[in-house]
Amino acid sequence: MERHVEAVKKELRTDVTLNRVANFSRTAPKKFPSAARQYLLDKLPIIQWLPRYSPSWILQDFMAGLTIGVLLIPQGLAYAKIATIPIENGLYSCWVPAAVMVFMGTSKDLSTGPTSILGLLTAEIVRDLKNEYTPTDISSAVAMMVGIWSLLIGLLGLGFLLDYVSIPVLTGFISATAFVIGMGQVGSLVGLSNVPDGAFNQLGNILKRLPHWDGPTCGIGFGTVLVLLVLEKIGKKWGKKHFSIRYMASSRAIIVMVIFTLISYLVNKDRDDYLWGLSEVNTHGIQHPKAPDATLLSKVVARSIAPLVACTLEHQAVGKAFARRNHYAIDQTQEFNYLGVTNIINSFFGTMPVGGAISRTAVNSECNVKSPLNGAITAGFIILTLYVFSPALYWLPKATLAAIIIMAVIHLFGPLSLIWRYWRISLADFIACMVAFWVTIFVSAEIGIGAAAGWSVAWTLLRSAFVTPSIHASTPANGSSDSSSTFQPLAHVPTVSTLNQQVSENEGGPALPEDTVVVRFGDSLFFPNANRNKVEALEAIQLVYPSVQNPHYSVEAERSWSVAAERRLARLRNERGVVMRQMPLAVVIWDFGMVPFIDSTGITALAELKDDIRRQLGFGVQIRIIGMTKSVRHRFARAGWKLADADGLQDGGADVVYPSLERAIWDERDRDSLKGVSTEKA
Repeated sequence: MERHVEAVKKELRTDVTLNRVANFSRTAPKKFPSAARQYLLDKLPIIQWLPRYSPSWILQDFMAGLTIGVLLIPQGLAYAKIATIPIENGLYSCWVPAAVMVFMGTSKDLSTGPTSILGLLTAEIVRDLKNEYTPTDISSAVAMMVGIWSLLIGLLGLGFLLDYVSIPVLTGFISATAFVIGMGQVGSLVGLSNVPDGAFNQLGNILKRLPHWDGPTCGIGFGTVLVLLVLEKIGKKWGKKHFSIRYMASSRAIIVMVIFTLISYLVNKDRDDYLWGLSEVNTHGIQHPKAPDATLLSKVVARSIAPLVACTLEHQAVGKAFARRNHYAIDQTQEFNYLGVTNIINSFFGTMPVGGAISRTAVNSECNVKSPLNGAITAGFIILTLYVFSPALYWLPKATLAAIIIMAVIHLFGPLSLIWRYWRISLADFIACMVAFWVTIFVSAEIGIGAAAGWSVAWTLLRSAFVTPSIHASTPANGSSDSSSTFQPLAHVPTVSTLNQQVSENEGGPALPEDTVVVRFGDSLFFPNANRNKVEALEAIQLVYPSVQNPHYSVEAERSWSVAAERRLARLRNERGVVMRQMPLAVVIWDFGMVPFIDSTGITALAELKDDIRRQLGFGVQIRIIGMTKSVRHRFARAGWKLADADGLQDGGADVVYPSLERAIWDERDRDSLKGVSTEKA
């Protein structure tokens, strides 16, 4: 009894998990004050950069902030139109992100606000719930839930989950949303109403009603498109020569808005029946704060995940891209926190979800912005517009707004060369891209990105499940075909040294003795692929090496009732032309050089593989191990698997870990390894 108690005490004393918990409980209280201080500093980056702010930066930050404020007016109105909420709510959505960026942002370039993709995703939710709630209430609830989700991701460090949405998925999704958004605005561009839902239905309906296109509206709409194109071409051709030309080109949306709003005012001010549709923007300053309805929040909890994914992915991608371009780094976790706080605060003012936009960020970077302080100027200008300039927006033509949207999203499509590149590189990536594209167009944007992300996750799991080891052995002297069909030549592959954790390479693929097999595992060994690795390795060895009668397993002396496995091996030998070897197997080398992780299922499968090899191919077969990393070896130790270093003290029951493949191949064999076994006739 006393011996058992001591064994339990030793087990508890050496348990890795318990030791980690105990160590954490000892060190955490001491580290908490400094960790809490650093945590708060990380959540308010302004504390770190403001003391280093140079007064010489004020002019550039002012110009950049003013420019983004000007850009946000047409974009905010346009993207609110996509979201099918009152377009003035697009302006309400713009000032809080800029103000919060000053305190919580880690990027000086990022411009956060309404985007076209978030507008489309919000519109789908509004369409399904508009019979129960107002569009403004629905969009505010979605913004609130996007903020809550984003804040949870940031606080819990769960940003890695978004890595399952691959670049091809984003390409297909963004291209499809650009097409859907663009087609949704063509009706307003040409003066048609009652256009059906669905991009291809809209295209067919608009072409069918060509004789009914409204002339004055087409003039305004296509005139806006023409001016936008001309300004864009001027910017591309001469923008590098002078900043004013580049500034004019980048501000082309506000230029056309001013021009055609003025034309619209002069034409329609004395008319009772307006010549074309007007936006009729009606704002009276900032709305009074109002919390979203709790019941409505519960209805959009799941629906808000798609806007969350679109918002955070674009925001992080744009932020990282411009940080690299301008030689600094952003804190991705803090950006999640910033998006969360921004959307939560914004939701109280009748807004839509917001995130980073590449077009505005590019303009901000071109203005040579110096710090996040530019957000204060942007927020101030938007607030000034809401109180002073907004009456002029009443006369903004709907066709001009539609043209601004179409010209903004047309650059998001493709390019086709990129989709062709996915086809050339990876069929799985191409399928993911196409799933995102076509499902988004024919079903919805929510289901489109969900289906494509689901495909990516499923493909990743399948790849993990179908990883198999490569089996290497010597080429028979008689030139039989087993080496080409069952075994592979031993190639030049780097392995990891157990002793010093440095990479050492095999020189030119060393020769193997006839009684030796090398099993190279190609990935982590865990529950999806553990059994497949075991079965593939055992079957490959059994095809070539003779089975032996093993006196250590008395059951082997009896004839098995099942002959299916034997017949399968015989059939495979016949199909592949494999000739059985005369020499029994003596050494199996497991190469863990490409195994960064192993779980309980993987260790169990290897234990079964070891047992099956010795049961069926000789109880004296030695298992030798190379390339085992420290973390994997710790897992083996915690599982009670005895391992010994080749240069250390040897334990008779332990498997030996070697520092190199050559040592594992040529180290002295146990002279008694084949004692007591006799080879069966093949």
